[in-house]
Amino acid sequence: PATTMPRPVFSTFVLTVTSPQSDQVDKVYCAGVTFYEKYDYKKLTDEQKAQLKLDQHFGVHNIVYSNKSICLLSLWPFFDTFERFLLYLHKMAYSSQPHTVPIERYVWHLLESVPFPSPRRPRILVELSATDKITLAQPEDSPIALSGAKFRELVSLLRPTGCIQLLVFALTEQKVLLHSLRPAVLTAAAEALAMIMFPFHWQCPYIPLCPLVLSSFLNAPIPFLLGLDSRFFDMYHP
Repeated sequence: PATTMPRPVFSTFVLTVTSPQSDQVDKVYCAGVTFYEKYDYKKLTDEQKAQLKLDQHFGVHNIVYSNKSICLLSLWPFFDTFERFLLYLHKMAYSSQPHTVPIERYVWHLLESVPFPSPRRPRILVELSATDKITLAQPEDSPIALSGAKFRELVSLLRPTGCIQLLVFALTEQKVLLHSLRPAVLTAAAEALAMIMFPFHWQCPYIPLCPLVLSSFLNAPIPFLLGLDSRFFDMYHP
């Protein structure tokens, strides 16, 4: 039967960077689109073929795909804008239509030419094509710092009782593990939890989207706020 190519998956994560001059911790917000790309079967090593369980019965009509990702890193969590921009780049890369402007030019324009929103220009409109546009809006003047939090999503997933219980765990510096099959949910929920602690700040390790290969961090003897793919529980047993 014919198979359908999986659609690109958008996800977000946060990197924490400590300034060498002070103890201040800055956040770097990352947005990525993951997709599959055809890979030449002949380039696979024997070890890779064994891991993929590809034996001598692998036919010429079968196709091997590799996992690819394109990411944007920013000090500002414009996740909705970044998602539209990255998906547009992906659409351009695999479009059968000729490009009048190189893809690299779009990246350079966003990073080097588009100004940051200001009080004089609170909303920046960027036209990618005749039908595709993205906007950057000035962050609201609020004592709570701008973040990638989505409070409505947190409440809809955990309900008010679960949110209160999670807040108690965070305020008492317990080990907090969030898990989901949707990567973008983990960052949104972790950011929301960190925000509802205001005016307090989470001072312990903070990894909203932890790679499965680093899941051994769960054994750390210190409090943490960590997000993990739910597939972890299929791969590892206590």
